[in-house]
Amino acid sequence: MSLQVDTVFIWVTDLDAAVEWYTTVGFETGPLYGTWQVMNVDGDTRFALQQGIREEGPSTAVVSFRVTDLEAEVERLAGHGIVARDEITDSGTARFAAFTDPDDNEIRLLER
Repeated sequence: MSLQVDTVFIWVTDLDAAVEWYTTVGFETGPLYGTWQVMNVDGDTRFALQQGIREEGPSTAVVSFRVTDLEAEVERLAGHGIVARDEITDSGTARFAAFTDPDDNEIRLLER
C-alpha cells in the first residue's frame, strides 16, 4: 500500500477572515466548495480552510510550509502585522518560525 497526503484541512470559524490571513501569508485561493476553501500550494497535496466548529477540542496538529528564505518571509509578514510567536528556531535539520492564524491554529514556515 502506498499512502500520500491528499488534503490538509484547518478548521476556521470565519472563512473570510481566514482567507484574508492566508492570502497575506502568500497563498492563492483555489476553488470554494460549500464551507471549505482550497488554498493553492505547490505539489499534489491540497490545503483547505474548513469553516465550522470542531467538536473534538483544540487542534494539536501543526502544518509547516517550506520557504526558501525564512528571514525574508518573517520580515515580510511582520510588515503586514503577522508576527512570529517566537524567535526563529533551529532544530538542527531545519529552521522554522511559528505563527498563529485567526483561529489559534499554529502554522509554521520552514527552511531546510
